Amino acid sequence: MSGASVFRKLRAAAGRFIGARDGNIAVIFALSAIPIISFVGTAIDYTRANAARSSMQAALDSTALMLSKDLTYGTINSSQITTKATAYFNALYNNRDAENVTITATYTAPSGSTAPSIELNGSGSIVTDFMRVAGFPNMNFNTSSTTTWGNVRMRVALTSRVRWPTTARWMP
Repeated sequence: MSGASVFRKLRAAAGRFIGARDGNIAVIFALSAIPIISFVGTAIDYTRANAARSSMQAALDSTALMLSKDLTYGTINSSQITTKATAYFNALYNNRDAENVTITATYTAPSGSTAPSIELNGSGSIVTDFMRVAGFPNMNFNTSSTTTWGNVRMRVALTSRVRWPTTARWMP
């Protein structure tokens, strides 16, 4: 078989392939399924990371409030904040997807007109299932919580006033 006849046969086959109208739906579906599955997988991995971050935020908020209460009532002193923060957080945070979870606690003592405060920072990561194919084996997340308190009692009142028109006039 000569090179010219092979070229003619390939050209004829390519022409039949381009002109064929049967089975196009299968090809289009196969080509469009790849990005659709990728987007769904990315959404699943992002949802897992967001759930881990949200539960971490709730645990940090509760931990910060408990630490500020303990400091106010004298149950703990400022040197025990880090160990107590870790104990409270570990008791509250129970997300199974999260790995490498760390928290740091920073206490700011009152000075002058500045009220005492505690800042908690947390970070972690999840191992991705779908995004690993795209080169992202882990998804990191972090969050923080701050409490500030004082010993001044404030009295707050909320009032609401709604005025309705007593007479209505129609103006053309």
